[in-house]
Amino acid sequence: MLIEEAEDLDSEELVPDLDKILRSGKSLLALINDLLDISKIEAGKMELYLETFNLKELIAGILDTISPLLKNNNNKLEVEISLESEEVYGDLIKLRQGILNLLSNASKFTKDGIISFIVEEFKVDEKDWLSFQVKDTGIGLTEEQMSKLFQPFTQADSSTTRKYGGTGLGLAITRKFCQMMGGISI
Repeated sequence: MLIEEAEDLDSEELVPDLDKILRSGKSLLALINDLLDISKIEAGKMELYLETFNLKELIAGILDTISPLLKNNNNKLEVEISLESEEVYGDLIKLRQGILNLLSNASKFTKDGIISFIVEEFKVDEKDWLSFQVKDTGIGLTEEQMSKLFQPFTQADSSTTRKYGGTGLGLAITRKFCQMMGGISI
């Protein structure tokens, strides 16, 4: 709102500062939400809110959201979606947050590279399941780093925290959401 007002009042010099304030506010809100989510999960109070929704619409919104981060690091996103039906039943909010966490993480740790996002439908015992895969050409991880990847507040090492930022909560939350919805595979 302030950015639009500054533009309307020909105060263009304020727009970059207002944009920084907006981004900082969004970052703080995301941090607070992550802390609340991990607290609810650890207390056993997190619940699923199941509903039918259009998966392709959800993914389109996620791709719009992640686009600026991809551009900032000069990354190319390759998307492959194989679905019999676009309508799925699940927790839309948690699925959105989980996919965003995976793609954001890949985007953050990949520069001038390729990120692949693959969505496939498959059956197990006559039950339909979805697979979400994120692959990247980023900095990579050692076996030791991989073993700690999904622990809350854990990052590869302290230099990673300084260089890339973050709290080390996104992937831990994503893993817990996957477990709550009945799946996980690494």
